[in-house]
Amino acid sequence: MKKDFKTKNKGFTLIELLAVIVILAVIALIAVPQILNILNRARKSAAEDSVSGIAKSAETYVTNFMLQNSGGFPDEELTFNCTSSGCSLSSTLTGYNTDNLTTLDFKGTKPTSGTVKITDNGKKVTASNLNINGFTCNYDGEKASCGDVGEVVEATKFGGTVIKQEDFAANNITGGYEGVLAIVYLDPTDLSATCNEKNSVSTTGTSTGCMKWYVYKDDGTNYTMILDHDIVAQAWYKYTTRDNTQGPLTALGELKKATTETATWASKLVAPGTYTANWADSNGVNQTYTINYADYGNRARLISVEEIYEIIGKGTKDLNSISSGYMDTNCNGYGECNPGENKYAWLFDNTQNCMYAGGCNVESSSGNIGYWTSSAYAGDSYNAWVVAYYGLLSTSTVDSVDDCGLRPVITVKKSDLLQ
Repeated sequence: MKKDFKTKNKGFTLIELLAVIVILAVIALIAVPQILNILNRARKSAAEDSVSGIAKSAETYVTNFMLQNSGGFPDEELTFNCTSSGCSLSSTLTGYNTDNLTTLDFKGTKPTSGTVKITDNGKKVTASNLNINGFTCNYDGEKASCGDVGEVVEATKFGGTVIKQEDFAANNITGGYEGVLAIVYLDPTDLSATCNEKNSVSTTGTSTGCMKWYVYKDDGTNYTMILDHDIVAQAWYKYTTRDNTQGPLTALGELKKATTETATWASKLVAPGTYTANWADSNGVNQTYTINYADYGNRARLISVEEIYEIIGKGTKDLNSISSGYMDTNCNGYGECNPGENKYAWLFDNTQNCMYAGGCNVESSSGNIGYWTSSAYAGDSYNAWVVAYYGLLSTSTVDSVDDCGLRPVITVKKSDLLQ
């Protein structure tokens, strides 16, 4: 007798199904982000490769340009604006043959926006804000870096060179730099210009090109810095009535001329605010004036004696309580300081005889003994505050045109230095 056997099929329970779903969900949570990260890194790497390709095409452009123009290349910056159609030359050139030299020839993904620049007589190629595959990319002359759209990519330095205080020793910067947060090499007429220690000028009377600046204030967004030399060699404080009751009117006019007429400083510089001086004159009469720097070009300003006091650690806001004195009590004046010994030497660098008299870092044979501040002197209507070559907070009569120059202070967005 033949017996039939039937297989009994049993299905999954609800709990087993839920367990499987949970396991699959956990696997997805772990695996999907990893896969997405891999894909994102691949896209980012491809974007950086595209940027490097664009940079190489700019270098090839320089070679072709020179071959086509008997070895010549423009001194000025060449800018290429990039769109989905490619990168096209926007700079106007005269005296050169630019046939077939109006675009960059490169393979790969075209950026939808951004710029490519060729500077330093064709020796340097940089790129900024190239939008490729959803990334914002830059090229600093050596490597490409990309970040998500809207993300700040801080790997490139297109303009001024910034050396922060903690890096002074590594850059062999020694001497009197107390209170200096950073040294910046910057061209105030063009914040994108390539500046460094080698191409910067510290000559009295120079107001254009790459120059050396000392940062003494950092509010997180902006650097406030003073130049290391005078852009005007000799200036009256106020020529007309020759008193201090209205402030440095003549000096401010000279400052405006030097930064908006003799040279055109960049409009991207942060506009200085106002300065108000309050003090009692020799007769005990309260005096006051306000400087509105918008009336003087909104490019630069003079440092105030109150700021000097803050820098050297005395921190007063009262003009009536400020008196002449050594910036550094460990270096006591004329003939008693060694070069670089005064820890605030940077404030009076590049003045005459400051090396021996005040222990400065570097002196000038063509400069004055000091430079004007924006502040009147309390107790004497014919004097105003200066920073003098012998390392003192001092006063000078307002008609001392042959003693004092003008040393500008500017404020710059840090994002304009570290793009």
